[in-house]
Amino acid sequence: MVFENPLLLGAIGAGLAVGIAGLGSGIGAGITGASGAGVVAEDPNKFGTAIVFQALPQTQGLYGFLVAILILFVFKSAPEWAMLAAGIGTGLAGLSAIGQGIAAAAGLGAVAENDGIFGKAMVFSVLPETQAIYGLLVAILLLVGVFASPGVTTIAALGAGLAVGFAGLSGIGQGITAAGAIGATARDPDAMGKGLVLAVMPETFAIFGLLIAILIMLGIMF
Repeated sequence: MVFENPLLLGAIGAGLAVGIAGLGSGIGAGITGASGAGVVAEDPNKFGTAIVFQALPQTQGLYGFLVAILILFVFKSAPEWAMLAAGIGTGLAGLSAIGQGIAAAAGLGAVAENDGIFGKAMVFSVLPETQAIYGLLVAILLLVGVFASPGVTTIAALGAGLAVGFAGLSGIGQGITAAGAIGATARDPDAMGKGLVLAVMPETFAIFGLLIAILIMLGIMF
């Protein structure tokens, strides 16, 4: 135990989870909302569609809020470094909401021109969400005590949080690619398959981060 009260690190982790993830969601929702305001000005009937797309990048903030609540009220007996790492991983991965906001804004713009592309635009817009889910997954594994190695109970746990968190920023690049793919699919529906391949590529790095986080939690180097 590094601190007399181990909950001090847990409190910092809770703050980082909701603070950083909320930052990402706020920016992402703002980007989509700006696109939505323009679409609604042209066609007020598209208000409901705008709300649906704007809701997508808000989920990362909810993940951060959920992990903060779990740290503060449910898993207070978890290892202190695990609580901090859970917050860092969830928070940083939540910045993927910026990429999701970019993709959702492009999707909304495409739907404004053609309602028939709603489903395809939604598929591309959801892709950057996976990075945040990886961060949430690692946070849950850290908190529930699935692993009990030094990779979870010591400062090494920070490595797991940082790996999945920073790698989760690849969601921003994925969102940019997805936005371009939505535009290409709107012009040529047959381009969706190739667009998906291009949009999935940035996620490779998030998977690398998830893999390293799991290896650290397994205590593979100790």
